[in-house]
Amino acid sequence: MKIRQVIPSFITSLNLVSGSLAVFFAFSGEIKIAVLLIIIASVFDFFDGFAARMLKSVSEFGKQLDSLADLISFGFAPASIFYNLYLIKNADNQIFAYFAILLVVFAALRLAKFNIDPEQTSEFKGLPTPAMALFIISISYYCFIEKTNISEFLCSTIVFVLINIVFSLLMISNIRLMSLKVKSLRIREIYWQLILILGAIILLIIFRFLGIGLTIFLYLAISFLKQILTTKKK
Repeated sequence: MKIRQVIPSFITSLNLVSGSLAVFFAFSGEIKIAVLLIIIASVFDFFDGFAARMLKSVSEFGKQLDSLADLISFGFAPASIFYNLYLIKNADNQIFAYFAILLVVFAALRLAKFNIDPEQTSEFKGLPTPAMALFIISISYYCFIEKTNISEFLCSTIVFVLINIVFSLLMISNIRLMSLKVKSLRIREIYWQLILILGAIILLIIFRFLGIGLTIFLYLAISFLKQILTTKKK
């Protein structure tokens, strides 16, 4: 096997290692470290696909390995963080913490659906698992380090349950969302992505880490707007 064929899979394995470590730290109560590890995993997740395309070594093996890594890093790991955060904040209602398992199950369904759907190249059907993971770790980190009315609200039982249900359903929905893959540098072809990036920067400056979670809502809103305008043109 040539080295160029191994490099993408090696990067994917680093994604898997980061996600697995995030799970370990989450169950040890080290929420901050677990969150950081998922962010690192997302970086590896971006570069494994990028490396595969650049080295022309895209393979079915790499595709399956990537899905398995994503299930851990962007399914089980964020669910572990959310689960343990809830236990920390709501010691009296521990039974509701098990709603976090929905994120793992529906992330698996989402990834399986993605693997057999050839249409999800220029756009996605349903919320990508990394987007779900980024939202979960954003609010988890905020709730863990901040003691505000907002953090108390986000960690309340009803909101916790709703987040798990809503984001699980979003992952397996047929809602069309734009892909962030850049295939051209022409402004007219990537201006939706540029709007998202600009909005994300503004949200991060204003809300800091919580801005990551708000960026996911912005991503959904921009995708809906893009879909409406595209439909009208047709």
